[in-house]
Amino acid sequence: MSKYLLRQGLFLPLAAMLLPVLVGFFVPGYSSVSQHLSELEPRGGFEGATTQISAAVSGVSIALFGLGAFVYSRAFRFTAFASGLFGIAMISNGVFIMGSPLHGLYGTAMVSALVPAFFAAESRDANVTVANAWHLAAALLTLAYMWLLMSDLDPAAYRGLTQRVAILVTFGWFSLASLTLLRNATSRSKEFGQLSPAPARA
Repeated sequence: MSKYLLRQGLFLPLAAMLLPVLVGFFVPGYSSVSQHLSELEPRGGFEGATTQISAAVSGVSIALFGLGAFVYSRAFRFTAFASGLFGIAMISNGVFIMGSPLHGLYGTAMVSALVPAFFAAESRDANVTVANAWHLAAALLTLAYMWLLMSDLDPAAYRGLTQRVAILVTFGWFSLASLTLLRNATSRSKEFGQLSPAPARA
């Protein structure tokens, strides 16, 4: 079961968010450099619906990744919890349009910075070998972006651009983490096969 949950994490969280990024390039009067993706939602129509659905799909996928990590190893309990919260926040981004305090659940999406940090910390207990620097860098960069966003220090002329860079880091991380767990599961299966007694010959 965990393999299916993790396999969808290879592609879906990032792919769902890249779809409205692509759509934004073709919306008249909209700037992908200076405007957030959420600013497509109040426009309605295809671009608004695509942005809302993509956020919700990404949120569901992130929550499923967290469940997959927990099924893979109970050691990933904090990773699973933070992924679940982040997933719910992303779903709310899709359900409630920008301007509502429920859009992002009052800033709950900040927990996104904890997901890769928890993953790096819990990997040892789960007997998973990870390149901690990559996971910790993702946590730091995600936190830096959330700080810029919450403090309103994100440059207005480039806030769309910084958001899109943050999307690559934050949502692309789930691809890295899913790949790490799937590869580790494959290696573990091979080792188990090698340790199993050979079948008796007739």
